[in-house]
Amino acid sequence: MQSFFLICKDMLSRRFIRVKVFKILFSSVHSQNFDQAVAEKELLASFEKTRQLYYLLLSLPVELANYAQSRIYIGLNKYQPTDEEINPNLRFVNNKAITILEKDKALVKAREHGLNWALHKGYIKKLYEQFRKEPYFIEYMNAPQEPGFAEDLKLLQDFFSDQPEDDPDLYTLLEDQSLYWADDIAYVCNIILAQLAGMKEGKDMPAHPSLFNNQEDKDFATELLAHSLAHYKEFVGYIEKFAQNWDLERIAATDTILIVMGVAESVAFPQIPVKVTLNEIVEISKYYSTDNSKMFVNGILDKIIKHLVQEGIIAKRGRGLVEK
Repeated sequence: MQSFFLICKDMLSRRFIRVKVFKILFSSVHSQNFDQAVAEKELLASFEKTRQLYYLLLSLPVELANYAQSRIYIGLNKYQPTDEEINPNLRFVNNKAITILEKDKALVKAREHGLNWALHKGYIKKLYEQFRKEPYFIEYMNAPQEPGFAEDLKLLQDFFSDQPEDDPDLYTLLEDQSLYWADDIAYVCNIILAQLAGMKEGKDMPAHPSLFNNQEDKDFATELLAHSLAHYKEFVGYIEKFAQNWDLERIAATDTILIVMGVAESVAFPQIPVKVTLNEIVEISKYYSTDNSKMFVNGILDKIIKHLVQEGIIAKRGRGLVEK
């Protein structure tokens, strides 16, 4: 699974934070509501939704194993069960990595607080039918030797590398529950894969990643949003000044917002190198704007930043941060 986001040891990478800020800023501009308190509350709620999605998706293998177990039970209790039903393949329902997930205290607590699939049994049934047809599942179930922990774990890794991100039914289901969830599926699956990599046989689940790496990352998120909102019209004025050869009426709204964010970050965070800000904003533009956005965003943002450096409005501090 290729990811646009870089996964850090904690749940929220800086790029992911920037994307979340971009989305909240876009919503604020679209509704013409520049209330910073309201926007910050929405931003922090969107981060918490990412954590909830992590627990919800991580519980999927447990739900699938429970459904498989129920099918086995029904088969064994038929009046005239088939030979396959009398001697079911128990590899999946006895998967040792899934057992660790099922017993994990944080996941148990999450399920008890509503982060479960109890209201979506139809989806679990459909997902299981798709899952059991996957080549990696068939290979796992029919391997000549009983699977060890490594094979049990690999099945889960194959599942999260392949299944959720490409499942349109899952996107629809999650989108109906939260506006934030559908866009976060691929990112959260990568977090889960990093978490699964730390699982060990006979050990409890590794500690789940914290939401923010530290207070500095949380402050980065709220301050970037606040500075973008507070100076939005001012920074749009710079775009108008340096985009004289462009038809301002046709500039994508996403491009404007991304440039404003880039200027806000450059001004408000003297410790972040200009090149980092430029690269991150351009990368986000590739995914959330038009085909021509990369060149436009990079060109205009670079001109504005150079101008603000000359004016002394942007002043980078720290060794290696001041370009000559």
